[in-house]
Amino acid sequence: MVLEYPRTKRENIVDEIHGRKIEDPYRWLENSESREVMNWIDEQNNLSQTALNSYRGKESITKDLHEMFRYDNIQDYSFKVVNTPRGIRFFYLFRKTDQAQPTLCYQDGESGERIVLFDPNKESEEALVAIDWYNVSHDGSLVAFGVSEGGTEQSVLHVMNVEKGELLDEPIPKTKWCELVWMDNIGFYYSRYPLPNTVSSEDENYHHHVYYHKLRDDYHDDVKIFGEGRAKTEHPVLFINADSTLLAVCSARFISNDIHIAAIDPKKPGSLKFEPLIESDSVSSIPDFDGDLLYVDTQLEAPNGKIIRYNLSEFKRDGKIPKPTTIIKEGEGVIFSQMTMPFVVFQDNIAVIEDKNASSSLKVYDTDSGELVDEVDFGTHVTLVQIASAPGLDMFYYSRGSFFYPTTYYRYEQGKTYLIHKPNLPLNPDDYKSELVWFESKDGTKVSMFILSKKGVKISEKTPIFLTGYGGFGISLTPTYLPARSIWAKYGGVIAIPHLRGGGEYGLKWHQAGNRENKQNVFDDFIAAAEWLIENRIGSRNTLSIVGRSNGGLLVGAALVQRPDLYKAVICGVPLLDMIRYTNFQVARTWSTEYGDPDVKEEFEWLYSYSPYHHVREDVTYPATLLDTALGDTRVDPMHAFKMAAKLQNNSRQSIKEVPILLHVQMQAGHGVGLSIEKIVENNVRGLVFMAHHTGLVIE
Repeated sequence: MVLEYPRTKRENIVDEIHGRKIEDPYRWLENSESREVMNWIDEQNNLSQTALNSYRGKESITKDLHEMFRYDNIQDYSFKVVNTPRGIRFFYLFRKTDQAQPTLCYQDGESGERIVLFDPNKESEEALVAIDWYNVSHDGSLVAFGVSEGGTEQSVLHVMNVEKGELLDEPIPKTKWCELVWMDNIGFYYSRYPLPNTVSSEDENYHHHVYYHKLRDDYHDDVKIFGEGRAKTEHPVLFINADSTLLAVCSARFISNDIHIAAIDPKKPGSLKFEPLIESDSVSSIPDFDGDLLYVDTQLEAPNGKIIRYNLSEFKRDGKIPKPTTIIKEGEGVIFSQMTMPFVVFQDNIAVIEDKNASSSLKVYDTDSGELVDEVDFGTHVTLVQIASAPGLDMFYYSRGSFFYPTTYYRYEQGKTYLIHKPNLPLNPDDYKSELVWFESKDGTKVSMFILSKKGVKISEKTPIFLTGYGGFGISLTPTYLPARSIWAKYGGVIAIPHLRGGGEYGLKWHQAGNRENKQNVFDDFIAAAEWLIENRIGSRNTLSIVGRSNGGLLVGAALVQRPDLYKAVICGVPLLDMIRYTNFQVARTWSTEYGDPDVKEEFEWLYSYSPYHHVREDVTYPATLLDTALGDTRVDPMHAFKMAAKLQNNSRQSIKEVPILLHVQMQAGHGVGLSIEKIVENNVRGLVFMAHHTGLVIE
């Protein structure tokens, strides 16, 4: 069978932006609701499915992935600890071996029975319903959680009585990425987007404001307490102390945030007067309460993070912000994270996650003197995923992950560590190894990189390579268990993970060196990583594949058009690729602080200089490429992948069999959140089979 690309029409659309003429011949593909575009998507999916079905190894990889995914699993970042009148109660999202989606569960004590509060698997035969988020009242008797369908993350808020397992209240819509804290057991503060028909259509994905909801009241009458008059792109994060007398709102803007605090009058919880605690347009801070003490992990005058403390007991009476005390000074390691709360206070101590060279250690300090009390060294190449405790406890819990084994949970008490949950699956981490190496980027900057492989494998220029990266938003690529990597290594491949500028592995300065006007540094780092691998005979141009998703999809898209000669295969997942029009779609204007705003001439020039869609050339031969996106993605619009695929295909002069440009569109999925295990396996199989075929990895 001779495969052919679908016919994709070109339109004569030329915009003049800041004095430049910009061609956009595939703009019609931005309307994914049109019948013409849907027909085009069907043709693209038929082509990609036909091509991928001709590749070998699908059955073996599917079997391997099911073995690696099918284990009793507490979902990362979902573990919460509550100190109830009857003892410790745990809440978490838990997926049993045979389940498609995680369930919301609780248990009393470490040996207590696991009780399911909400099972989304019962809500959809196709496993399309998922739990997006949840939060628990101070005494563990009430829980609020968000549910969405089809990976859209368009949450609807529900409230449940934990003891009775009964739903309370009318569901509240528009609670995507909801932040929620309980005001005793009478109500809660929460964030949501505007209700239908209350703002213009272009603002429906913005103005994420904070409201107070009293249980059993009509949510339409909820009082807005924070957000009015502030930048519409901010995302509020909420914190409340244990006796519900102080509320902190952290207004996040990706590269910076402000913190405002207010004293709560229990008689008038919807009437709050906020005072600014920290305001910055260049650094971020993360607060958390211990009674009337507010601890803040901040990058203010501390790019690697430091922890300061405010005593707010007087603030509750006079409304005056006190001066902070420094508890933990900035050090060589990074103690600030964009992914998780990096510290927890317990009794008279504070436990802190510290990262060095993209690997974690755990340190315990005295909260009065700031002196180091204990240090838990896990060796190299591990990640502390989460750390949690509750008021009144003299212990805390943490979860630890690595490249070749899923996250495991422990209790720390009086200087000793106790295992409380370890997944069971047929994988021996001792069969694999990880190494940290350093290479020079284009401008001479030293960049670190993890190299993963199976022990005993002879690495040469013939070895298939899986090179992946991210480099954005201050997010660190620390050791994490992803089954696709283990399987690639199992069959003799090598995985390379460079710590690109733009990430958070080396603190604020590392992040700032790879965002906004410095974004090209990220691509230079990634290209330099590929060149270093080839120069050191770890794979070659004929065996090197590059992979990235979301901001990482932008990364590999830029690498593809800037150095197409370096790679044999490219997988570009849910990517940003049209950086001139990206702010017109979904929530993308929120990211203009990280990338730049195309409406501003100087920032437009940054974006245009690397925008992948605008740098595809007719006279260039591009490697085999698989663009993967989802119709229900409410973060990165699928139009990016559509337009890029159309342009690459129409410019291609090579046979689809030898060097394909494929587009796969998931029809009932989003940015990757809320997928069933079956869908996750399908996505991984598609990518692994494509890479293996084009890099020569033999799947037996």
